[in-house]
Amino acid sequence: MLSQLTYKEYLKVTIPFMLSTATQPLLGAVNTAVMGHMSEAFYIAAVSLGVILFNNIYWLFGFLRVSTTSFSAQALGSESAKDKFLALARPLLIAIVISLIFLIIYPWIFKYYALLMKPESQVVELMKNYCDIIIWGAPFVLINYVTLGWLMGQMIIRYTMFMQISMNVLNIVLSIVFVFIMDMNIQGVAYASLIAQIYGCMVGFIAIYKRGNLTIRNEYIQSLKTLQPFLAMMKVNVDLMFRTVCLLTINNLFAIAGASMGTVTLASNAIILEIIFIVVYFIDGMANGVSVFSGKTKGYKDINLLNSVLKISLRCLAVFIIFISVIMYITKSYFINMMTDLAVVANYANDYSIYLILHPICACVGLLLYGMYTGIGNTASIRNMMFVAVIFFYICQKILMSYLGNDGIWLTYNLTYLLESIILILYLPSLKKYFN
Repeated sequence: MLSQLTYKEYLKVTIPFMLSTATQPLLGAVNTAVMGHMSEAFYIAAVSLGVILFNNIYWLFGFLRVSTTSFSAQALGSESAKDKFLALARPLLIAIVISLIFLIIYPWIFKYYALLMKPESQVVELMKNYCDIIIWGAPFVLINYVTLGWLMGQMIIRYTMFMQISMNVLNIVLSIVFVFIMDMNIQGVAYASLIAQIYGCMVGFIAIYKRGNLTIRNEYIQSLKTLQPFLAMMKVNVDLMFRTVCLLTINNLFAIAGASMGTVTLASNAIILEIIFIVVYFIDGMANGVSVFSGKTKGYKDINLLNSVLKISLRCLAVFIIFISVIMYITKSYFINMMTDLAVVANYANDYSIYLILHPICACVGLLLYGMYTGIGNTASIRNMMFVAVIFFYICQKILMSYLGNDGIWLTYNLTYLLESIILILYLPSLKKYFN
């Protein structure tokens, strides 16, 4: 049993997670950039609102990946062929049922979402064209969560990287081809995403078939008829689902505030946010690595190893934040202008480019510690932190926006993430009880 983690061990696991995770916001940034080179800001606003809608839906059930990874890893440790099969089959059935429900109730979801966001009429029409296509990807997205989580739990890292990166690269290429070569406009972006989601689903099942060593027996299938394990699986991530609901509430309040200030503000904020997401997802990938190592420390009951994980991860995080802050300071205007050639949108976004540097600094520690807390299983602290954060965001935005306008929106957003970091730092002593 080792009580120290080396940088080599840490980076060997963390870097692949960072690279694969960071391709997700890159996809959103490219789609926003593609629409940013259309003739009107309406295209950016429509895609950004459409992405927010489906992120709301999909993020809410992101626990499918988290819980599947957990059950898959447990099955790997127990060397049980039955548990390995059920760790995949049960969440797959849940994903299929949830996605079918989405398909049925989608018309009502879109109707009330449009009423809530209150965008201009041209934006609503374009957003509907986008969403009416994207909704058909719901089954594939949720199934991808399950297959990805199962592969991660089985420590099949190369296939998880290939699945995520190749799917997002395909989406990016198709978006550019469909919009700029085939003149499909906003429908081109939607079809590109749908095709990539189907492709990702296929790759996931191929990876499971080739590397999963999955055994399927009739007795295993019969076990799927028992309801209790499904209910237990749904209860596992109640705290994480609550966190997701709070995050979605914050993101929606942020978008609603921007939309209330007009299409240019909404489009400009969307561009800044997409660039921020690229950096944040790199940190999130680092947090995934921290989660893996933290889970191992709990299994070993080794508090010294946890301290080693914390020290190394914070040092690597500090180096990354310094590096990315310098890069953003030098290139922030270039990235914004690359996202759109609409002068009014680019100029407005450049006025708020300081937040490209400020947000990662405010959010980084909280994002990293989230990985540590979830790896150990202390989700109650995550739940409590998010409850405070969402209340803080609502009150602070009302006050600051009335005095500072769009600066007030961005300051609130960053202060909320800083508060999350502070709360999780204060909760660190509570982790000791998991090692008694």
